[in-house]
Amino acid sequence: MNTIVGVEVPKDARTTDENSPNSVRAGPAILGSNGRPSLTVAGPMRLRFDRYVLDLERGCISTGNEEIAIRPKTFEFLRYLVSNPGRLVSKDELLTAVWPNVIVSEDSLVQCVTELRRALQDHDQHLIKTVQRRGYRFEAAVSAESPAAVPQAADAPTRSATDDPPTRHDRRKIGRPRHAMMLVAIGTLAMLTATLGAVGWWFKVGNPFTTLPPFSVVVLPFNNVSGDPDQDYFAAGVTVDLTTDLSRLPGMFVISPATAQTFNGKSIDARQVGRDLNVRYLLEGSVHPSGNQLRINVQLVDAGTGAHLWAERFELERERLPAWQNDIVGRIATALNYRLTKIESERTFREGRDSPDAYDLTTRGWAMIYTAKTSGNYEAARVLFKQALERDPRAVNAMAGIGWSSTVSVLNGWSAAPAEDIARAEAAVIQLLAIDPNHVVGHHVRGFLLRRQRHPEAARDAFRTVVALNPNFAPGYAQLGVTELELGRPEEAIKSLEHAIRLSPRDPSIGHWLGFIGVAEFHLGRHAEATTWLARAVQINMDPGTPTAVQHAYFVSALALAGRPDEARAALADFRRAKPSATIAGLRAVAFSKEAAFVSQQEHLYEGLRITGLPE
Repeated sequence: MNTIVGVEVPKDARTTDENSPNSVRAGPAILGSNGRPSLTVAGPMRLRFDRYVLDLERGCISTGNEEIAIRPKTFEFLRYLVSNPGRLVSKDELLTAVWPNVIVSEDSLVQCVTELRRALQDHDQHLIKTVQRRGYRFEAAVSAESPAAVPQAADAPTRSATDDPPTRHDRRKIGRPRHAMMLVAIGTLAMLTATLGAVGWWFKVGNPFTTLPPFSVVVLPFNNVSGDPDQDYFAAGVTVDLTTDLSRLPGMFVISPATAQTFNGKSIDARQVGRDLNVRYLLEGSVHPSGNQLRINVQLVDAGTGAHLWAERFELERERLPAWQNDIVGRIATALNYRLTKIESERTFREGRDSPDAYDLTTRGWAMIYTAKTSGNYEAARVLFKQALERDPRAVNAMAGIGWSSTVSVLNGWSAAPAEDIARAEAAVIQLLAIDPNHVVGHHVRGFLLRRQRHPEAARDAFRTVVALNPNFAPGYAQLGVTELELGRPEEAIKSLEHAIRLSPRDPSIGHWLGFIGVAEFHLGRHAEATTWLARAVQINMDPGTPTAVQHAYFVSALALAGRPDEARAALADFRRAKPSATIAGLRAVAFSKEAAFVSQQEHLYEGLRITGLPE
């Protein structure tokens, strides 16, 4: 590889002139079509593409007056692509160029591209084109800005063989331009040396001009302290699986397992690791024996301060390790997503920025949704999402928040203008999925909308897409269970809902999920079991005046059909205080589904309510 001012370009059959189209004399050249040469320059420079500037001297990327924070390796990845516009750059070439002395997996490339798509708003691949199974191609035109032009020395006089030898005076005149050229060469060399040193220092210790990526984490190798070598595979498996699953979370940047593995067995300083990898958080864990049980401890560490921010412990029987590994990994990933969102929201609020950007506002909005499922929280979150979109109309996670908060508000009866909110949610989802066709929350909201339109089969397909894209997205499993229930498949509903609860046992929607399991048990004729689940749901969902009051009605009916009439009458009194006009006909009108199997199963609901005394 040739390295010129920190820009690596591959050697090829081109001449020096062909490889150097952007000399100081030639001025800036525009590149950006297939077959164009790699970029080679004679000094520190800035590369312009689209509305961005890649400043190789300062080691940063900016748009307008705003610097964009990306990791050093992501900067180097982008620099290499931009220096090879229009050419398919293979994965092997990129791995060699960006990680010359480190063995890393292709996950590292994916992480760089993911961060760049977010930072450069390249969700439609108009800048970086992914060529499946081969590599990447930089699509945009690139304009190279060289340093300020150096005044060129006058050409030396030209003499023929018959000319008289130059006089002493003439020799002095000839020497001056040579001397000037030598000074220029020395200056250029010094500038090159200084620039290369600066670039090398930047890549060694991290870019001093950027901030740490917000949702950036390294999963350090889990420590097997059981003394049982057979458990090494389990500790290693949890580490790799957790890294993979965390990388699926929206906005999350996770260091590749190969890089994290270099810290295995070493005594580490969290702050030093954070500086070396340019991450904000460390996730570390250990596996401990405890009789026939195995205990797994996990903790989140602030790489800036070394403080412990979150911890969780899991205990399970040794023989059940293979079956439970996925659930444990999923639960850690889900809990960490909620916790990191809350931490980042608190950080932006604490820093008290006068003009929070779209990311700050979006994070605070999702923190409101994750805190509690209430009308006040959802309305406050929606305000923040709208503000985020005013600052960045292509902020996909803010679009997702608008869709989520608007649809759930309608489904829960909180909306003052349901038609407008549904239209707003539909518009947000269409725009979101056009930018990012694999956005998990986008498909989830699409499923919500299909459920409301009474298309349970189509909704089920949408939620199946959700859990295929992110197997740890607990709300996706919950809603998949609800659609199975609406299709008259209560047994399948219970499986999906229980999986959602295993993944997120402290979810703000947990009361609703418990209630839907109770409804499914009721539809299976297991009224005693239904009362157990529904009692827990009613206790959590203390507002029977919302559409989830249907679950409260199921609780009343289940108690009656389980032979507990006194408790059924007391539950009915609570229900009617919140909905004094409730009738059996009214409940029929708001039934979850019109599918024949569901309607048949739901008839038992009205039977129990009649026994208790609810009017027709």
